[in-house]
Amino acid sequence: MSKPPKWTQVYPQGTIAGDEEQKFFISLERHKKFIFRSVAQLAKETHLSKERIEKIIQKYAHRNMIFQNPKNEDQWGYWERCPKLLKSNKVSLSRKDQKDRIDKSDKK
Repeated sequence: MSKPPKWTQVYPQGTIAGDEEQKFFISLERHKKFIFRSVAQLAKETHLSKERIEKIIQKYAHRNMIFQNPKNEDQWGYWERCPKLLKSNKVSLSRKDQKDRIDKSDKK
C-alpha cells in the first residue's frame, strides 16, 4: 500500500472546516507522549464538539489517514505516528471479508 497523503496536503485550508480540521490534526499528531488519542480528549483540546470530531474522523479514516487503536475503539492515531497499522492494512476489506467467509465455511 502506498503512503497516504499528509494532512497538510488535503485539508481545506482557509475555510472554517479547514480550521477545525487543522486543530484536530495538530492535536492528534503533535502530542509527544501518546500515539492514540480519544475522541473526548480531542474534543477537549480542540474545543470542538464530539460530533464534529467524529465527522472529521469518518472523513479521514476513509482515506486511510487515521487509524483506530486495535485495543480501544474510542482512540485514533495519525498514520505517521502509527506506521505499523498502515502496513498491516494491506488487505482490502472485500478480500478480508472473502477470506473470513471461506474460513467460516471450511470449519463446518
